Amino acid sequence: MIVTDEGKIHKIVQWTRNGDSQSALLDIFDVTPGEPIQAMALSRVHGSLYAASDRRVLQLRLALCARRYDACVRCARDPYCGWDRDAGVCREYMPGLIQDVANETADICDSSIARKSVSATWGQSLHLGSFVKMPEVLQPRAVTWFHYSRDKGRHPITFNKPEKYIETSEHGLLIIAVTEADAGRYDCWLGGSLLCSYNITVDTHRCSPPEKSNEYQKIYSNWCHEFEKYKTAMKTWERKQEQCSRQNDSNQNTHPNEIV
Repeated sequence: MIVTDEGKIHKIVQWTRNGDSQSALLDIFDVTPGEPIQAMALSRVHGSLYAASDRRVLQLRLALCARRYDACVRCARDPYCGWDRDAGVCREYMPGLIQDVANETADICDSSIARKSVSATWGQSLHLGSFVKMPEVLQPRAVTWFHYSRDKGRHPITFNKPEKYIETSEHGLLIIAVTEADAGRYDCWLGGSLLCSYNITVDTHRCSPPEKSNEYQKIYSNWCHEFEKYKTAMKTWERKQEQCSRQNDSNQNTHPNEIV
């Protein structure tokens, strides 16, 4: 663990390979924002790190697995965590879980990669999630998307054409108005590790206008159903935003791990 004058703790893993010491940054915690950390103590008995500034003492669990990692490629690097391939979650390490602290096995997480098949209609917009949760300070790490198509083969997705591709704040990929050319496989990579893969098929035949009244009724019913789902999702989002706002107001001068 390394601390900064801004109250941040850098979680770093170290290992030895061929006699050389190597390290990697795993996570960054904003423990005492704006307050320098004056002292730290590690308790193996309680599995925690204690950090103190001039005004407070805080406890930070060493195994914050599910709360910090939602992808095998990051979870497996933490010596306190391991990836449960059956449940698809990061857990506190125990034998049988996937772990590769020194990053010695490149394909160790391949069996846990999310692979999905998606069918889209011509002109529809698609959102492909990256399945990776990273703190803001680690987001500059390269997350890249590749498209495998019949005509072009493997080529990287670039975001200099926002009318076609948009990168979301969580490194997902938004494809605008899909056509036949957008069909194929899409892979998302974090550095040299594959995060997820999608196989997209574009159904152009479903684009023709309905010819019978019952087809019109079915389409109208489907649109009404989607609109109701959208309204429900918006209400849920607004309710959560209101709850977060109230919680932030009540916790403005406290820290969730502060020891009173």
